[in-house]
Amino acid sequence: MGRTSGGGTVTRLGEKRYLIKWHQGRGRPNIRKIIYGTRETANRALQTLRERFYSGIFGWPQQMETKVAELTQLVVADYRANNYKSVRSAEQLQAFWNAFAGNMLAETVTATDLRAWSTEWRENGLSTARVNRRVSFLLRAYRLGAAEKPPLVTSIPQWSKLKEAPPRSGYRTWDEFVKVRALLPPHARVPVTIEYWLGTRQAETMSLEWPQVYFNHQGRTVEIRLASEDTKTEEERVAVMGGDLYDVLGEWYKHTRKVHPDCRWVCHLKGRKLASIKSSWRTACVAAGLGRFDNPKGRFVGNRRYRGALIHDFRRTAVSNMEDAGVPRKVAMAISGHKTDSVYRRYHIVKKSDLIEAGRRLLEHHQREHGHGEQLVNSPRLERSAHTKTNT
Repeated sequence: MGRTSGGGTVTRLGEKRYLIKWHQGRGRPNIRKIIYGTRETANRALQTLRERFYSGIFGWPQQMETKVAELTQLVVADYRANNYKSVRSAEQLQAFWNAFAGNMLAETVTATDLRAWSTEWRENGLSTARVNRRVSFLLRAYRLGAAEKPPLVTSIPQWSKLKEAPPRSGYRTWDEFVKVRALLPPHARVPVTIEYWLGTRQAETMSLEWPQVYFNHQGRTVEIRLASEDTKTEEERVAVMGGDLYDVLGEWYKHTRKVHPDCRWVCHLKGRKLASIKSSWRTACVAAGLGRFDNPKGRFVGNRRYRGALIHDFRRTAVSNMEDAGVPRKVAMAISGHKTDSVYRRYHIVKKSDLIEAGRRLLEHHQREHGHGEQLVNSPRLERSAHTKTNT
């Protein structure tokens, strides 16, 4: 028997089969539609008809013909229009979704699909953070599509963000840095040296040009100026340092002027701007014992499932070194480019030696205030307590 629901009826036909009847008014055909699922699903469909009717829209909703690939294009276009620094990452995610589900009709993708895909990806070794990035990109595409005039989609699949692992706490010692750097090809030693000392992000490092580098040979220092358009925070940053950074950049500058006089990039390979040194880095780390390949027979380095030290570890290392050296936090944040104190503190890695030193200082403080520990053992209160226990 059908149930009337505000101008329409829902009738159970069988297991998970319901018939919706909706009268659209005089002169318009009635709607009869079989819905597969629960009664709640059928009631929602009827409610949609009712809302459309009172909005002056008649007939059964037609499924949009928009494909997933059309939605992902909106995200990349949005990144470019807003001049976001991470447009390259957006393009990579777009390429993934276009290959994975680009030809699917967008409105056929459901929450069940997202859960099934995420489970499959995690079983294949993808981290929860990477899974979240993939799905978040897709849902952003849906939201942009829904905001178009007219909208490209009428519904957005639901998704609950997966719990991610805590942020990495990688820290590299000076000996580890020197060991890995010696195993890198000459062109890759420059960016890792800059990132070890200054904690710059990879995109910031690779965007450096020689006009932004000033040598003071008399004082044996080098000044590096990051342009605001090249930094994530869109603020200009300046750092001045001597020692190892001055020596490495100085030698590399001489080599560049001699072999590639027209090259303006600090980080380059044979005069062409470097995009990444991941392959060189991973190979060197494995040779130095700071990483491993789970699939060492992979044809390319990127297929060998690297596990180990990351170049980004130097960002944490630089922050920790500046803290340990007593550099004022405001100055350190200006060098590393951290905008908030909370994120900066997350990059300051507390080493075991710091904890040991903290324990030593706490004990010294206690001894200054209360005397040595052995005096507590012979205190009258403890003696009375021991005497009481003996008598009982």
